[in-house]
Amino acid sequence: MSFCDVSIVMLAHNGMDFTRHALEGLLAAETKPWEMFLVDNCSDDGTPELIREFMPRFKEAGIELTTWRNEENKGCSLARNEAWAKATSKYTVFMDNDCVVCTPDWLSRFIRHFDERPNLGILGPKIIYPYLPHKIQCAGVSINRMGRVAFRGRGADRDDPRYQSYWPTWSLISACWMMRTDLRDSVGYLDELFHPVQYEDLDLCIRARLGGFEVAYTPDIEMYHFEGITTASFGAEEYKMNIAKNSLKFRERYHRLFKTFTEELPAEEYRWLRNKELGLRLELDLQMTKPEN
Repeated sequence: MSFCDVSIVMLAHNGMDFTRHALEGLLAAETKPWEMFLVDNCSDDGTPELIREFMPRFKEAGIELTTWRNEENKGCSLARNEAWAKATSKYTVFMDNDCVVCTPDWLSRFIRHFDERPNLGILGPKIIYPYLPHKIQCAGVSINRMGRVAFRGRGADRDDPRYQSYWPTWSLISACWMMRTDLRDSVGYLDELFHPVQYEDLDLCIRARLGGFEVAYTPDIEMYHFEGITTASFGAEEYKMNIAKNSLKFRERYHRLFKTFTEELPAEEYRWLRNKELGLRLELDLQMTKPEN
């Protein structure tokens, strides 16, 4: 077991069963963070009791766990920013409470990339489904000239060679990523214009790129992600409204930039594939495995 110069920020608004999976995975991993900020974003289920249950386990593992409860659901940007502001490590990981560690030495692999690339600002892993046969959910984000967003590799086989290479990009999703903590000083925090959720992560990536940092995807770290649990906590209708509203803000902010983009995926890549279209067997499997280097 080794500790890394990393702070993890995780929000939890309900979904306690998924949060349990996430916390168990962090404790079982080979590499661990120095500190973790676990924020109860005004849950009304058993999340407070779950956090109290895990506090002594994190202490025993040597991880400095800081936790607090917000008296209202502050949304993603504000709640994450408040935790990120307290991070003392060189690197900060944003991790949704419905993500689970798949690669045991995930943190040391992340840091190795930063050590090799001093200009790297944000790095995202290969995000896969926790259900067999573990198809790809997101291998980085592609944006076309019109500002349409596509999750690269969505529904592809886990080892599809098209997504087995390091790939510089303009955007990633923050279900899980590692970033330089000092981005908050040079680039700024998540923009609360996108309250309560959606597009705040894509926006931060673009600001990092415009600020001179590299943003990239790597396939040699894999993370399970149940998908939609964190955002669904806001309610289905509000969630759809947020997507539409924040998509418009996002396109308006960067429409001149997007006109310079040259990557254009086939039209079907921009269609949002639902779980039932992805060929998942819905057999839950959260076993830790190391991807091929």
